[in-house]
Amino acid sequence: MGMNTNGNFEISVVIPVYNAAAFVTQAVESALSQPEVREVILVEDCSPDDSLAICRQLAGLYPQVKLFQHPGGINRGAGPSRNLGIISSTCPYIAFLDADDFYLANRFVVARSVFEQNPDCDGVYDAVGMYYEDEAGRERWREHSITGEGVTTLPPAIAPDDLFSVLIKGGQGHIHLNGLTISRKILEKSNLFTELPGLESMHEDTDFILRLAAVGCLSAGNITLPSAMRRVHSQNRVSVPRSGESIRRDRIRLRIATYRWLRRNGSPEQRRLGFRRLLLEWTRATPKLSKAAKLSALLRFPFSMPSSLLEGHYWHELARTFWAMIRLEWLRLR
Repeated sequence: MGMNTNGNFEISVVIPVYNAAAFVTQAVESALSQPEVREVILVEDCSPDDSLAICRQLAGLYPQVKLFQHPGGINRGAGPSRNLGIISSTCPYIAFLDADDFYLANRFVVARSVFEQNPDCDGVYDAVGMYYEDEAGRERWREHSITGEGVTTLPPAIAPDDLFSVLIKGGQGHIHLNGLTISRKILEKSNLFTELPGLESMHEDTDFILRLAAVGCLSAGNITLPSAMRRVHSQNRVSVPRSGESIRRDRIRLRIATYRWLRRNGSPEQRRLGFRRLLLEWTRATPKLSKAAKLSALLRFPFSMPSSLLEGHYWHELARTFWAMIRLEWLRLR
């Protein structure tokens, strides 16, 4: 259950910092300009640039800024860095901001209103816009990004009970961490960001948001006008050119992590939806997958995920694909 703010809408903003020397000052100051923000938690993740020095300057300049590093000053990735930020924070509400992005004015005005009007609310999501640093970054993003461009948001009138289903099925938009504000209490049910190998800095935010939607009450805030901006520049990690196989492998890792979490914590319907999405990613090797190739992929799947043998949808897809292949062969021989 969420909490009524009762005039105590105080927010910790968690900012993981890696190779963001040119941008982190604007990120921090955009957070501090929000009257609801009581502290900004910087977690510097062993950057190769001057990020650590700038973070130290910011922590010295602003008493609300607190700086942390992982033990030994090692690099752990965005997920573990956000986790360190969360456990080091103190406010009843938590928001997130990437170090190269920034909040707009009145970032939390609508979120605060939603929390005040809905005592059961565990989180509020707002729209997030895009800010192009330069034309080179714009072109690189358009050519290589797999997340699309424009305002990141969801359609109106999605009931909190339906949000998980909408997100796991995909195709209607998504929630960006920069636009998310959560009650600390929800973490008792959702857990922190996954720290599984391969997901430390890729898709860990998607998995986290899916878990929040599965066990909490997330409500829409301002889903039309952006409350924050994600900056597009030449160093954006999500627009680094990658092979199709690499993209597919990372998506499968995400779906496996979410499905395994749902097996332990989700409802039977959520588990079913999570498995269906996982199986779809597994079999979608090419846009025009042949029935024979799909059948082969399905037969290999239990070797990577033995628990799939307990899922009715697996056997349904296996039988459906097998008989479709037989039918095609029969038509070919007629």
